[in-house]
This record gives sequence, structure tokens and C-alpha cells, in this order.
Amino acid sequence: MYFQKECLPRVFTVFVCALLFGTGCKRSATSSPEGYQINHPETIELGKVLNEISGICFNYETGSLLAISDSKEQVFEMDLRNIKLRDYTAKIVPQDSDLEDLVKVNATLYLLLSRGEIMEIPEKARDTAGVKTYTLGLQGNKDFETLYYDRSVDALIMMCKSCEVEKGRGVRTAYRFDLKTKTFDSTEFYAISKDDVRNALKTENVKFDPSAAAIHPINKRLYILSSAGNLLVIADTRGKVSEAYELNPEIFPQAEGIAFAPNGDMFISNEAKYGRATLLRFPYKPPTEKKK
Repeated sequence: MYFQKECLPRVFTVFVCALLFGTGCKRSATSSPEGYQINHPETIELGKVLNEISGICFNYETGSLLAISDSKEQVFEMDLRNIKLRDYTAKIVPQDSDLEDLVKVNATLYLLLSRGEIMEIPEKARDTAGVKTYTLGLQGNKDFETLYYDRSVDALIMMCKSCEVEKGRGVRTAYRFDLKTKTFDSTEFYAISKDDVRNALKTENVKFDPSAAAIHPINKRLYILSSAGNLLVIADTRGKVSEAYELNPEIFPQAEGIAFAPNGDMFISNEAKYGRATLLRFPYKPPTEKKK
């Protein structure tokens, strides 16, 4: 048994914070992003195989989730209907590669390594044949945990958790990998200001080190997790922050993965920091249109 499903109590309605007109941002200890109840997820406990789950993505072909784990060299598939886990690929990644995130675009998988490399994996690969690796030529020390697909530019976007080139700038940077040319842009795609995150939360004590991100399929905004600091930050697809939310560390002990179903349901995965790894599901409730 790889999963044990358990629903957290859904009590009361989520408190709604007033819109802060000065910054256009929302603060959060008791609030949630529109359409979600961030403190009342449905919880699935994951087995030991995924204790170090470091990334998830939605598989549109099957309605399942694909997942990777730091200590494993393969990709797993989580069947959400039967609550089962199975191998999606063979062991196709070298040992100690430090896998951090993954994206599936059409039939091709892309895996992110922490040192700034993207591995291109043919569909359901059974060996290393056809696997290609692309390296971002960024100088200095670098640590990446975030990879997502931006359909509007047909590219993968890779975000720094911490990179030496950001030193003294007060930003987190993102880099674009063009899927047509299979090359990285020579300059950063955008930068997210840490000050904007602080302003959104109305506090100076903020740690923003992106650990996962995905674009919402309906509102087209970018949802960014920071496991360090327990944050969920929402921005446009060029890094302009609009909202930020503090996450309850009891629910989100180590949030390392985020994905969306086509209907807007949000999934967040936690590594087994204190107990078992978990997969959290947040059903999406579209906002009702205001009457004119």
C-alpha cells in the first residue's frame, strides 16, 4: 500500500483578507488564494518510496501525477483514482544526480537537476537511449529546484533557489529554455524582487527560495512555493508579484512540488520532514461572477 488517504476536517469558511490597494497584494495567515481553502486540503500519505519527493507534474494523457524523489533514479506515476504508485520509467538518471523537478510536454519528460541541467527523456524510457542533457551556462555557485512549462512562450522556465549571480540584487532569477531550438536564452528571463514578496506579506522577516512552481490552467498566473519560509507566492508569468501567503508548517512541513489539474485542482507535495511524505489536494472552486 503506497498511499493512505485521509481528509482533514473542513471547518468554517476561509477568512478573506481585504485587498491592499497600495500594493495590489494579499496577506495571508488566515487567507487563501481565490478558489481554494489553503488550510483544509485532502491529504494522501505517501509511502517510503517517495519520502524524498522533490517534484510533481500533471500527466494530461492519463489524469495522473508524475513524481520524482531525490534518492531515486527514475520517474513514478501516481494513479489518483486507485491511489496506486507504479514505475513510469526505468532507472534512467545517474546516481547522486539530485533530481529537483519535472515537466511533461506532450510525450516528452524534462527533469531538472539542482546544478542547472535539464534532462530530456523520451516517452516512458526503459533505458538511457535517447536521453539528452542541456546545461545552463551560468557562472558561480547555483542551486535550482523549480522547473515549469510556459505555453505562451513554448519554453521551460527554470528558477534559482539561490544563485551567486543574484548576490546583492535582492532577487530570484528565472531562465528560459526554448523548446523549439533546445537552447537557453543568453540572459535571464525575469527576476522576482524579494522586496515585492515582503510588501505582499507586510513583514520584513521573509525567506524566499523557490522550491516549485506551476502556471494555473485557468487564471494563467504563476504559483510559486518556497519551502524555506513556508510561502506561496503568486505572480504573473514575468515575475510581478500580486499575492503572497504564509503556509502553516504543520500542513506544509516541506513543500517541494506543485501541479494543477485542468479543472484547477491544485496538488502540493511535502517531503517526509517529520513523519510521512504527503500529497495535498485542494479542489478548485471557481469564483462566481459578480452581478452587474
